Amino acid sequence: MKKFQLLGVVLATVYLGGCATNNQADLSPELQNELDKPLYCEGEADCKAVWERATFFVNNNAGFKLQIHNDTIIQTFNPTQNSPRLAFSISKEPLGDGRYQIWTKAWCANMFGCQPNQYEAIAKAKKYMRTGNR
Repeated sequence: MKKFQLLGVVLATVYLGGCATNNQADLSPELQNELDKPLYCEGEADCKAVWERATFFVNNNAGFKLQIHNDTIIQTFNPTQNSPRLAFSISKEPLGDGRYQIWTKAWCANMFGCQPNQYEAIAKAKKYMRTGNR
């Protein structure tokens, strides 16, 4: 009898895990393109604008307060246990000659997914940093 109860728990867990919609397949073609496209900035003025937008985006969309903010990294505190709220880390990788690649990560600590979807949030962050349009 205990084997059947265990099997029921395992099947319920697998079923519920399959219900999570926290994947890239839910993105519109525009957001998927933005997610896949690398983000670069070049020159002092461009990189300053991108970094200011990154700061604004994280301040307005993260579920946690900023922990680190300097010229090369913007990072929130890690998510609390089981939280669907997003934590962010945005970093600037120097490529030389005043050119940088901007790396954006978002994550949560909830097995059923993040709210909002972390891939959508990354795509929207990259779009905002690149264009200034929300």
